[in-house]
Amino acid sequence: MNEHLSPEDISRWFAGERNSELERHAGECEECSARLDRMESALAEFRGSAHDWSAAQSASAPQMEWRPPARHSANRYILALASLLVLVSASAYWHSRQQTRAAEMARADALFQQVDTEISRAVPQTMEPLINLVTWGSGPTDESQNKEMR
Repeated sequence: MNEHLSPEDISRWFAGERNSELERHAGECEECSARLDRMESALAEFRGSAHDWSAAQSASAPQMEWRPPARHSANRYILALASLLVLVSASAYWHSRQQTRAAEMARADALFQQVDTEISRAVPQTMEPLINLVTWGSGPTDESQNKEMR
């Protein structure tokens, strides 16, 4: 290698990408060797100062405990209240629907009973007085049967 180490070569050197040609040149060339030594001492000094600064910062910083902001707590209460409101509303709606269904079923049952009563009669209720007046055939009427039974 005829030339001195380039900045890219020095970067590869400190990154650990050293080939045999770079190592040979760094060992033979005093200028490049001195340059590598200066860079290595500068990096070591920077590393040491960064470690010292970090240790000083962590020692001087007050220990803080993280607490959620008050608005997050309020949001939780609002969400819980909204959930409770939905549950109560759904329950009330279900109960009112059940009562409505029960009332509809009672009306339907009453109508069914009325229809059943009307169908089971031999003659309509409005015509019963006429039936009592007219006799059909030679058989006794209801009134004569009632008199005989007495």
